[in-house]
Amino acid sequence: MIIKESTQKTIVYLIRHAASIDEKGIRNTDENSQIINEKEILSVEGERQSKKLSERNELKNIDVIWSSSYTRAKATAKYIAFNNEIPINIDSKLNERKLGNLKELALFMKDKKTRDPSQEQLIDIYYKTTDGESAEDTRKRMTEFFDRILEEYRGKNVAIISHRRFN
Repeated sequence: MIIKESTQKTIVYLIRHAASIDEKGIRNTDENSQIINEKEILSVEGERQSKKLSERNELKNIDVIWSSSYTRAKATAKYIAFNNEIPINIDSKLNERKLGNLKELALFMKDKKTRDPSQEQLIDIYYKTTDGESAEDTRKRMTEFFDRILEEYRGKNVAIISHRRFN
């Protein structure tokens, strides 16, 4: 018996959420601000960006949409879902990397040159604070997600709405 591989290409569109409301303060550093970060909504400009994005020709034939569980990612996905008449699938594996405890992060950053916790945690990929996630943890969960998506949706057009970086 000969099994033919599909000759159709799987196309994955990686989309960063549109502009969110600019809130003052440190986000994504402790449990309270993590929850605030997860619920942050799109700005008026972000809503406009999302609608315009959904009108692009390449996004008019999407078979499946996946989004992080964050409100701003789901809000970006809604126009694409509406135009393609398909539901939005949610997976927390697409969420931002959780930086964790603010005090521990401050100690970690004390003598760092970059002053950017995300960049420093990419240099030390195994470092994480209490309630936080290392860059390596994030890489593993993202790899699991994409391996599953590429297997499950062979030959399909997939839109994935997430955050700034996949790291």
